[in-house]
Amino acid sequence: MRKNSAVLGLLILLTSLRYRRSLARLACYIALSVMATAAVGDTLSAAKPESRIIHIADYRGYLEADHPVRRGMNKFSELVAARSDGRIRVQAPAGSMPGSPSSQIASLQVGDGRTPELMLQATIGLADVERGFGLIDLPFTISNEKQASALLDGPFGATLLDRLASRNLIGLAWWENGFRQMTTSTGPILHADNFIGLKIRVIPSPLFVESFKEIGANPIPLPFSELHAALKSKSVAAQDNFYSQIVTGKLYEVQTYLSVTHHSYGAMTLIASKRFWDTLPPADQALLRDAAEEAGQYQRRLIRDENAKMRADLESKGMRINELDPAELKKLSERARPVLARIASDYDASLINLYKVELDKIRTLH
Repeated sequence: MRKNSAVLGLLILLTSLRYRRSLARLACYIALSVMATAAVGDTLSAAKPESRIIHIADYRGYLEADHPVRRGMNKFSELVAARSDGRIRVQAPAGSMPGSPSSQIASLQVGDGRTPELMLQATIGLADVERGFGLIDLPFTISNEKQASALLDGPFGATLLDRLASRNLIGLAWWENGFRQMTTSTGPILHADNFIGLKIRVIPSPLFVESFKEIGANPIPLPFSELHAALKSKSVAAQDNFYSQIVTGKLYEVQTYLSVTHHSYGAMTLIASKRFWDTLPPADQALLRDAAEEAGQYQRRLIRDENAKMRADLESKGMRINELDPAELKKLSERARPVLARIASDYDASLINLYKVELDKIRTLH
C-alpha cells in the first residue's frame, strides 16, 4: 500500500513539473508575440508618418466648385499628394476669404495664420507689394493668349516672381483670370471713338484710370462688390471684366451688350508665405513649385477652353455680342501708349527696360 502511495506521489510530482514547464513555455510565447506585434506596429508607424496639411485659397473665395480656378487648385492638390506619396496634402477650403486682397497679402507676409499658407492673388493686387506686377494688366498692351504666355513664361515673368522673396512672399507659378471684355447698356463698342465720354466702371487702379482717360472715357473706380448695383442704378453705363466675372456677378442682368476687345490681360500668381516656406526642406519646396507650375498650365488651358462656353452662355442669357475690329483696337492701343511713357519713372529702371524689351519681342505673336 505504501509502495503504491509512493508511486502515485512520484507521478503527481512529475505531472506538476511538466505543467509548470508548459506554463513557462506559454508565457515565453506570449511575451515574444507581444514584442513582435509591437515591433511590427513601430515599423508601420515609422513607414507612414502623419501627413502635413497645407491650405490653398483664391483671393475671392466665392467661386463655384466647377470654376476653372477651383479645378486648378484641385489639380494642384492631386499632384502634391501623388508626388509626396501622401506625406503632404493640400486642402482648398470652401467659402469666402476674410479681408481684402491687400490685407490677405499682408497676412501672408507676416505669416500670422489668418490666411492659408498658399494663395492665388491677382497681379493687380500684388502691384501694391511689387509695383511691376501691375504692368501685366496695363490696358491696350497685350492682345492675345500667345503674347500673354510669352510674357509670363519669359524673363519678365521670372523676374517678377523672384522679386517677391524680398517682400516675405514666395512666387511659385503663373495662373490666370484671362482677358477683359467690355459690356455696356447704351450700345455696342464698334469703334474706338465709342469710348469718348463713356462713363465706365474700372478697377481701383491708377493704371486703369489713366489708360481709360487717355482714350477719352470717363472712368469710375469701383470695387467688384459694388458693381452690379452701380450698373443697375445707371450711375455707370459700362464696365470691363473677364467672362468668368461677368457670369459670376450676373452682370448680364444689368448689361445688354458685350464687345470682345481683349484689351487687358489679367494674370494670377500662386504665392506662399515665406515664413511657412522656410519650414519646408528643399526637396518639398521643389515638389510644391513643380506641382504649382504644372497645375497653373492646366488651369490656364482650362480657363481658355471655358471662355468659349461662357461666351455662349452669356449669349443665351440675352447679351448681344460683337467683336471689335482689329483696326479699331490698334487705334485704342496707339491712343493709350503715352500712359506707359508717363509712368515709366515710377518703376525700377532695369525692370521697365526689361518689360519694354519683352513687349517688343511678343508684339508679332498672333
